[in-house]
Amino acid sequence: MSCCSDVMTPIEASSCCTPHDTVAQAAQAMRDSGCGCAPVVEDTEHLKLIGVVTERDVCCGVAADDRRASDVRVETIMRPLAACCGASEPVEEARRKLHEHRATSLPVVNKAGGCCGTISVHGLEKS
Repeated sequence: MSCCSDVMTPIEASSCCTPHDTVAQAAQAMRDSGCGCAPVVEDTEHLKLIGVVTERDVCCGVAADDRRASDVRVETIMRPLAACCGASEPVEEARRKLHEHRATSLPVVNKAGGCCGTISVHGLEKS
């Protein structure tokens, strides 16, 4: 049985954002990583996961209100962490969490609680 670390997309600090970053920076991180979400971390050194920003958050929290992404902080639109997967958890557990939370992707954390990757529905379909 494979575990989440076998099928996740590894993530680098540049793919994460902090609550104090602008939404424009978060959108750039999503674009550059090719992922529809950006993990929100306390700081980019330890990558302790505290939430997530999705494409939908950007659309509903910024674009729909005709706000400038460079003027809005991530902390105003981010979602607190509802679910994540441990790197050593079975892939089936990730599938269950994705379904339960109606999510298209989930952050993956290491034993220290640092964000180390993401798992998406699309990625699981390919594996």
